[in-house]
Amino acid sequence: MTTYDEIMEEFKQEIAQGIDLDDIKDRSHEYVDNYVPVYNNCILEEWQAMPSDYDNRGSAEMGHSCQEINIISLMGADLYLYYQDLVALVLDDLSEELESVE
Repeated sequence: MTTYDEIMEEFKQEIAQGIDLDDIKDRSHEYVDNYVPVYNNCILEEWQAMPSDYDNRGSAEMGHSCQEINIISLMGADLYLYYQDLVALVLDDLSEELESVE
Protein backbone atom coordinates (compact mmCIF):
# COMPACT_ATOMS: atom_id res chain seq x y z
CA MET A 1 0.00 0.00 0.00
CA THR A 2 1.37 3.38 -0.99
CA THR A 3 1.80 5.60 2.07
CA TYR A 4 1.54 9.32 2.71
CA ASP A 5 5.33 9.52 3.06
CA GLU A 6 5.93 7.71 -0.23
CA ILE A 7 3.57 10.02 -2.09
CA MET A 8 5.15 13.08 -0.46
CA GLU A 9 8.62 11.88 -1.46
CA GLU A 10 7.50 11.22 -5.04
CA PHE A 11 6.05 14.72 -5.36
CA LYS A 12 9.14 16.32 -3.82
CA GLN A 13 11.32 14.46 -6.32
CA GLU A 14 9.17 15.71 -9.18
CA ILE A 15 9.47 19.28 -7.92
CA ALA A 16 13.25 18.83 -7.63
CA GLN A 17 13.21 17.78 -11.30
CA GLY A 18 11.54 21.08 -12.21
CA ILE A 19 7.90 20.04 -12.34
CA ASP A 20 5.60 22.74 -10.96
CA LEU A 21 3.27 21.90 -8.07
CA ASP A 22 0.32 23.14 -10.13
CA ASP A 23 1.22 20.62 -12.84
CA ILE A 24 1.27 17.86 -10.24
CA LYS A 25 -2.15 19.02 -8.98
CA ASP A 26 -3.51 19.04 -12.52
CA ARG A 27 -2.34 15.46 -13.00
CA SER A 28 -3.36 14.24 -9.54
CA HIS A 29 -5.96 11.87 -11.03
CA GLU A 30 -3.15 10.13 -12.93
CA TYR A 31 -1.26 9.54 -9.70
CA VAL A 32 -4.39 8.18 -8.05
CA ASP A 33 -4.97 5.82 -11.00
CA ASN A 34 -1.41 4.56 -10.64
CA TYR A 35 -1.73 3.91 -6.90
CA VAL A 36 -4.87 1.79 -7.16
CA PRO A 37 -3.80 -1.81 -7.75
CA VAL A 38 -5.12 -3.76 -10.71
CA TYR A 39 -4.57 -7.35 -9.56
CA ASN A 40 -7.30 -8.88 -7.44
CA ASN A 41 -4.98 -10.14 -4.71
CA CYS A 42 -3.39 -6.68 -4.38
CA ILE A 43 -6.81 -5.01 -4.29
CA LEU A 44 -7.84 -7.35 -1.47
CA GLU A 45 -4.63 -6.70 0.51
CA GLU A 46 -4.77 -2.93 0.15
CA TRP A 47 -8.51 -2.76 0.80
CA GLN A 48 -8.00 -4.63 4.07
CA ALA A 49 -5.16 -2.27 5.03
CA MET A 50 -6.92 1.03 4.25
CA PRO A 51 -8.87 2.88 6.98
CA SER A 52 -12.34 1.42 7.52
CA ASP A 53 -13.87 4.86 6.89
CA TYR A 54 -13.58 4.04 3.19
CA ASP A 55 -15.43 0.69 3.31
CA ASN A 56 -18.25 0.83 0.76
CA ARG A 57 -17.71 4.55 0.07
CA GLY A 58 -16.92 3.86 -3.57
CA SER A 59 -20.33 2.44 -4.20
CA ALA A 60 -22.06 5.21 -2.26
CA GLU A 61 -20.17 8.12 -3.82
CA MET A 62 -19.45 6.85 -7.30
CA GLY A 63 -22.60 4.83 -7.84
CA HIS A 64 -22.53 1.52 -9.61
CA SER A 65 -20.73 2.80 -12.68
CA CYS A 66 -18.07 0.12 -12.35
CA GLN A 67 -17.71 -1.81 -15.58
CA GLU A 68 -18.38 -5.04 -13.82
CA ILE A 69 -20.26 -5.06 -10.53
CA ASN A 70 -18.48 -7.44 -8.22
CA ILE A 71 -16.83 -7.19 -4.84
CA ILE A 72 -13.39 -6.57 -6.35
CA SER A 73 -14.57 -3.64 -8.47
CA LEU A 74 -16.36 -2.17 -5.43
CA MET A 75 -13.20 -2.55 -3.35
CA GLY A 76 -11.26 -0.87 -6.15
CA ALA A 77 -13.69 2.06 -6.05
CA ASP A 78 -13.15 2.36 -2.28
CA LEU A 79 -9.39 2.35 -2.83
CA TYR A 80 -9.69 4.99 -5.53
CA LEU A 81 -11.46 7.34 -3.11
CA TYR A 82 -8.92 6.56 -0.38
CA TYR A 83 -5.99 7.42 -2.64
CA GLN A 84 -7.79 10.47 -4.00
CA ASP A 85 -8.11 11.84 -0.47
CA LEU A 86 -4.55 10.85 0.42
CA VAL A 87 -3.11 12.59 -2.65
CA ALA A 88 -5.19 15.70 -1.90
CA LEU A 89 -3.88 15.72 1.68
CA VAL A 90 -0.27 15.39 0.50
CA LEU A 91 -0.75 18.18 -2.04
CA ASP A 92 -2.26 20.48 0.58
CA ASP A 93 0.54 19.77 3.04
CA LEU A 94 3.20 20.17 0.37
CA SER A 95 1.67 23.46 -0.76
CA GLU A 96 1.78 24.77 2.82
CA GLU A 97 5.36 23.54 3.20
CA LEU A 98 6.46 25.26 0.02
CA GLU A 99 4.70 28.51 1.00
CA SER A 100 6.49 28.55 4.37
CA VAL A 101 9.85 28.21 2.61
CA GLU A 102 9.23 31.18 0.31
